Amino acid sequence: MSFLYGVQYENIYYVVMFDLVIGFLIITGIISNILFENKISSISQKLEKYGLMINDYSMESTIFSAIVEMMEIFGKDVSIEEILSRVTQNISNFFKNEIVIVQLFGERFFQDIRGENLNLPEETFEEIVTTAYPVLINNLGSFPTYRLLEAMGVSSFILVPLKNKKNEVVGVIGIFSKNQKIFTQKDLSLLKLISVPISLIIENAELIEKTKILSITDSLTHLYNRRHFQHYIEKIVKQAKETKFPVSLVMCDIDNFKFYNDRNGHLAGDKLLKEVADILHQSIKGSDIVARYGGEEFVIIFPDTNKDTAFHIIEVIRKRIEDVKFPDEEFQPGKNLTISFGIACFPDDADTYEELIRKADIALYEAKRQGRNRVVAFNEAIQNSFPSQ
Repeated sequence: MSFLYGVQYENIYYVVMFDLVIGFLIITGIISNILFENKISSISQKLEKYGLMINDYSMESTIFSAIVEMMEIFGKDVSIEEILSRVTQNISNFFKNEIVIVQLFGERFFQDIRGENLNLPEETFEEIVTTAYPVLINNLGSFPTYRLLEAMGVSSFILVPLKNKKNEVVGVIGIFSKNQKIFTQKDLSLLKLISVPISLIIENAELIEKTKILSITDSLTHLYNRRHFQHYIEKIVKQAKETKFPVSLVMCDIDNFKFYNDRNGHLAGDKLLKEVADILHQSIKGSDIVARYGGEEFVIIFPDTNKDTAFHIIEVIRKRIEDVKFPDEEFQPGKNLTISFGIACFPDDADTYEELIRKADIALYEAKRQGRNRVVAFNEAIQNSFPSQ
């Protein structure tokens, strides 16, 4: 009997031990599973972190590459418009799903938009122009100032100022989202990083442009100088040959200017040259240009204008100058200060720009010969009577 009890207890012992082993294995498995899941979660978090870091490094690398590309422009003879277009494209490369705007204010107004076209209300720029500080807004609904922007579907935006050396706001870089994007301080910092070289490049381009203007401008009259006239007349005659349109050239000379200069002095002579230059400049429009050819001589180019039309325009200018009361003109021969004009036209009178200049000069000589204060258009009869022939 005791033997049977012993067998029974032994069986129970094995059952209990088996249950304990199974329980231990189950608990171990559960613990291992939890630890494994935690490990996977930790690895996933690290991968996500590394992924974000890679994205950040990728964006920073792209931005630095863009900055290097922009700085390569520095010092080159490139228009501000071309520079800003490149800038807008570079910024849109790392804000691919957003609307990117680069804009200048004032007389140099310029706007380039990448992404969806956006007609920004003036209120958008009030804060940044007033404070000269960047603006980052992720919840437009909380700012009544931007209600019109919100009505356009914009959910968030960043504005970073472009400043000149006086710390004045001359423009902005703007990123606008219609995709509920939450902009971060890192986004703002990167845009601020870009804005510094852009501001320098804009200022440098303006300086180059001013220098270029000075190089083609007569310092006394502020008209184009002879060098620019030569360049322009050559270019416009070439275009006229290709597209078949006339070009009229006018050469003019202040009558008896030496007499006026000798009697009244060089300062008075310079003042007279400036006044006549102003009248000539105010009397032309569109693609017409006036330049100082040298001394008291001026030239006017009338693209796409035939000789008869140019003659009528110049006759009005001649009469206007004749009617102006210049200082001390009563001491001039004829008691008046006047101007003479000679006109020639491509292709009627000349086949080349050099010949056109020569024919207009011949017509001017004829106007002087006929008694001054008149407009003379070139013709073959004048050519035959010219002393050099």
